[in-house]
Amino acid sequence: MKANQKQLSLNLNKILVSVSLGKDLSKADCSFMFNHIMNGNVSDVQIAGFLMGLAVKGETIEELIASTNVLRKKSIKINSPKNTIDTCGTGGDSKGSLNISTAVAIVAASCEVNVAKHGNRAVSSKSGSSDVLTALGVNINAGLKKVEESLFKLGLCFLAAPLYHSSMKNVAKVRSQLGIRTIFNLLGPLINPANAKKQLIGVYDNKWLMPVAKCLKELGSEKVWVVHGCDGMDEITVTGNTNIVELNYGKVNKMSINPSELGINISKEGQLKGGSADENAAAMIDLFKGAEGSYRDIVVLNTAASLVVAEKCETLVQGIIIAKEAIDTGKSLNKLDLFIKLSKES
Repeated sequence: MKANQKQLSLNLNKILVSVSLGKDLSKADCSFMFNHIMNGNVSDVQIAGFLMGLAVKGETIEELIASTNVLRKKSIKINSPKNTIDTCGTGGDSKGSLNISTAVAIVAASCEVNVAKHGNRAVSSKSGSSDVLTALGVNINAGLKKVEESLFKLGLCFLAAPLYHSSMKNVAKVRSQLGIRTIFNLLGPLINPANAKKQLIGVYDNKWLMPVAKCLKELGSEKVWVVHGCDGMDEITVTGNTNIVELNYGKVNKMSINPSELGINISKEGQLKGGSADENAAAMIDLFKGAEGSYRDIVVLNTAASLVVAEKCETLVQGIIIAKEAIDTGKSLNKLDLFIKLSKES
């Protein structure tokens, strides 16, 4: 046993030295490291050093694929309807905006799209998806059967990351104390427990558009938009253009969106600022009750994109019309009410 522990320490140290020197890891070494991290065999100091080393040198596609495969294998899975989508950002854009992808999930579901929203509590912001949904009254800790029922019955469920990725507890403390974006921000959208093959993913930096798309192609995704706003948002922004890399059944394409060309008003960055979970929840309710403004604009635009990805419609213009109709007729607010009630049923 002592010999095995000594060999493990030597192997871990070898990988840590490589990362500290800015060397990219092989898939085998990355898989080895993540397996032992998720199994609780690596100290917090070593985890912190490893994450910082990856962040400084820049994570590679091979490292993303290897770590994603480890986390997927260790996760609890749920059954999902065909064509289920996820709307999930990496977080870490430091914008402190309202919970856009969470609102989009609810509106998209009210447009008759199946949405398995994967998310977590805030790490580098005031309010994560788990935080705002809790403030809205959703039981984010509902059991697996209840979550599956919600997805099949309402076309909407929330997958709280800690419940499906229990091994993440081994990095939770380090991530919280570091308070910066790490490879785990990138991994979050890649490890949906519903195995959603269609996704609208926001990334915190333009440089991750192509790597994340290529990673998902390798991992078997079908249709994905990976987006990054010109203002740094990990969403399709309404302050200016958004760069997009689309994965469309094996083909990878670059695109861009100008909101003004779609009839969406250009906003100032400050108009998208959020606050606490309670404040964001109140803003979301106002939106679903018909409040106009920048928050509605950005949610409508991102919902339109999710509808295109889900193949509910062909164009963003069509998606915008559908999303606005769902909000204005009360479908989105009703979907939220039903979601809250079902989540609390025993």
